[in-house]
Amino acid sequence: TLWTASAHIITAVIGSGVLSLAWAIAQLGWIAGPAVLMAFSFITFYTSTLLADCYRSPVTGRRNHTYMDA
Repeated sequence: TLWTASAHIITAVIGSGVLSLAWAIAQLGWIAGPAVLMAFSFITFYTSTLLADCYRSPVTGRRNHTYMDA
């Protein structure tokens, strides 16, 4: 049905990790919960920047198509 297909698409795009964020913040509290969430957002940003630098070399600008090229 349309509702089932929509639910499957939403859970595939969001992922199961996002669905547990409310529980994690409830367990950590109002102070530590958002602080840990922000810390992991900075870690995610840093690792995504590293991954982007692996794809295109920041020095030469050449594309690396495999991890072995990086």
